[in-house]
Amino acid sequence: MPTLFGLPVGWAAIFGLFQIVLGGGVLASWIKNRPKMREIERNAETKLRDDLIARVERLETRVEETRSFYERKIERLQADYEAAQRIARHELANAKMRFRALIMLLKRLPDPPDGLAMILIDIENMELEQAKNEALEKGVVSAAKITSVAPVT
Repeated sequence: MPTLFGLPVGWAAIFGLFQIVLGGGVLASWIKNRPKMREIERNAETKLRDDLIARVERLETRVEETRSFYERKIERLQADYEAAQRIARHELANAKMRFRALIMLLKRLPDPPDGLAMILIDIENMELEQAKNEALEKGVVSAAKITSVAPVT
């Protein structure tokens, strides 16, 4: 006969002890319901995964729409900027032409004031220096554009 803590115990007592410790049919119901609980857990995980996938897809769609919106906005801003640049260049060219015409008229004055010839020579020299500096700057800008273009991979 088995003993528990030195006392003789029968099989009925052992099963009774198991019943008390395990709360009656808790073990049996746990074993019986375990497949259903696993199925519920799997269904919950599947639903969570599907919900997360749907949410990510919605976010990706919104990101793409936002990116597309801002790309169009940037293109419009670039077009506006380029148009404003063209107008400014045209206005500057006109101002330069009017300035040169004024210099030409001042050179042809029949009775020029004293020192005007030297002033006009200085102005012409300054204009030549400015044209040279502008040409150098254009070269630097063009070189920067060429070197900044990286191949798209």
